Amino acid sequence: MQNILTLIPPVSISLGLSSSLKVVLRVLTIFVLLALLVFSVFQINTYTKEIYLIQNYEKKLNQLTQENKILEINFSEVNSLNNISNYVQNKVFEKTNRVDYIRLLESTVLAK
Repeated sequence: MQNILTLIPPVSISLGLSSSLKVVLRVLTIFVLLALLVFSVFQINTYTKEIYLIQNYEKKLNQLTQENKILEINFSEVNSLNNISNYVQNKVFEKTNRVDYIRLLESTVLAK
């Protein structure tokens, strides 16, 4: 017994269109495909540009964040030093030449 496999050739669907209408449909199909291709190229271009801008903004944000941290540290240092110098200048302090300590029951008292 022989097994034979036969492939049926594709059946072309004929809608009974005239040749001029077929040409118009082919031209229209090509035009639509080209329009979609051009549109996709513009979309890819826009997408790539936006990704580049986002990466650029993220780099700038990281730089500004680091700069902000440095400025906060510098501001706190300067502000604390200013506060100490202002506090010392506003209070009435006398410069001492000699310091005497008095011992009272294991505690120390300072006398001028």
